[in-house]
Amino acid sequence: MIRHNNPTGLSAMAAFTLFCLPACSARSIEIPKNICDTPVTQGLTAPLLKPAGELSEWHTTGWGEKGRSVCIVSVDRSEALRLRVSWHTDSIDPMKYSSLDNSATGLWEPRRIHHLAESATLGDNGSIATTRCKGKGKWNFTLALKVTRDRKIVHQRKAIDKFMRAYMPATMKTVGCTPP
Repeated sequence: MIRHNNPTGLSAMAAFTLFCLPACSARSIEIPKNICDTPVTQGLTAPLLKPAGELSEWHTTGWGEKGRSVCIVSVDRSEALRLRVSWHTDSIDPMKYSSLDNSATGLWEPRRIHHLAESATLGDNGSIATTRCKGKGKWNFTLALKVTRDRKIVHQRKAIDKFMRAYMPATMKTVGCTPP
């Protein structure tokens, strides 16, 4: 279950937990079908959120609109995924923002990858992809994913690659970015 920081959801969760404690022998957590307002296959998200726990999501007002936005997915109140989207008029080189010197988006062992967006990088702990958008004037759209849950797990490259190859085009559709 995903909770969006609202008091009614918290009350309902507390009531469910009190009711379930005596009757439930094991806690079953469902991976959300949407991450930061974008549909994504649960099988692609699960490896990035394990071990599973209580999920919650928070994002800045205007998520996906012009400018910069952040969305954080937490597991058991601990940040697991940090997604950043930005709209900008200039093209960027994702490798510049992939450096570990960049505290916001720095990636471990970043490499350029192809067939994800116009330009993209993939690291052991995240990915950055950027593309121009047709019909949006001279706007470029960038999506950065950083896995922040367990900094000791550094070999998530394959799971991140699979996730981003589905999530980037789905997010572009969600925010109205059509590639040229």
